[in-house]
Amino acid sequence: MTALLLLLTMLGFLSDAARATDTLCSLPPVTYAAAKIAYPDSAFALDQLESMGIATWYSDRDVNGNATQTATDLVASCPESSRLSVVVCGLPNKDCDAGYSNGNGTVKTGADYEEFITNLTTLVGNRKVLYVLEPDAVGLIANKGCAVEYGYQSNLSMAISLLSDNPNAEIYLDVGFWTLERSDTADIVAQIVKELAQAGRIKGIALNTSNYRSTTQIAELCANFQTAVGSTDIHCVVDTSRNFQEFANASSTEWCNVRKAGIGAPPTNITDMGNIDYLVYVKPPGDSDGTCVDQTADAMRGPPAGEFFRVKNQLQSA
Repeated sequence: MTALLLLLTMLGFLSDAARATDTLCSLPPVTYAAAKIAYPDSAFALDQLESMGIATWYSDRDVNGNATQTATDLVASCPESSRLSVVVCGLPNKDCDAGYSNGNGTVKTGADYEEFITNLTTLVGNRKVLYVLEPDAVGLIANKGCAVEYGYQSNLSMAISLLSDNPNAEIYLDVGFWTLERSDTADIVAQIVKELAQAGRIKGIALNTSNYRSTTQIAELCANFQTAVGSTDIHCVVDTSRNFQEFANASSTEWCNVRKAGIGAPPTNITDMGNIDYLVYVKPPGDSDGTCVDQTADAMRGPPAGEFFRVKNQLQSA
């Protein structure tokens, strides 16, 4: 048994995943097949992770595979009773600040994006689905910089409108958790979400995407958001894919290939927290956050964002 599987078993994660009442279904991350061949000693652990429902990225970037084929395979492979778990990542000029995730994308314009989203909705139909919509987009809109220049909000409104046509879709707008740490920025985010909600049905927001903050901390920030938006009806989902902190520097604010971060509690809708609907694995454990040049001492330099990072996976599994 690998260190990773032993850790998951000790923490009770395997049994918890089995008792979920709304089973999240996805495809294996595209990086894992090659990783299992390159690093056969990690293959069994990666197989176990695949069974936990790591969200499938419907993306215009070639590192995530062909978007149409991905959505087709997802719908075909998941039972009708399950809920598809999908990250939508195709905004034109995405990640316009850091720039780690904006290369090699096929979506260049608003018209491209509408076609990209329409293609997804056609393939998914009225299946039950959980959408995490456009990582980092709302946080970048709140910064009033490049996201405004590139029309993020209008494109998000269009996506929400189209995705909402499915009555069984649960849409969570991705929001950078750091925007909720202060009341002034939380108020800005709340206003953006209210405006976007006019375009369709938003069930809540996604927090901690591709990040490392603890679930307890994120639940508190979700409460901050509920206060700012003036409603407890809007809930949150938490990316727990890398937020096990026993061996990490919990006080660090680093976000890029954090040293000694661990795999957190597996995807489930049994959260025991009133404002948290799901724990989800948004970022596949072991995938790189980017090259991480000029980051803090808590970061490790790695391959480009989205590629499998052998050293990072070893640390997460230790």
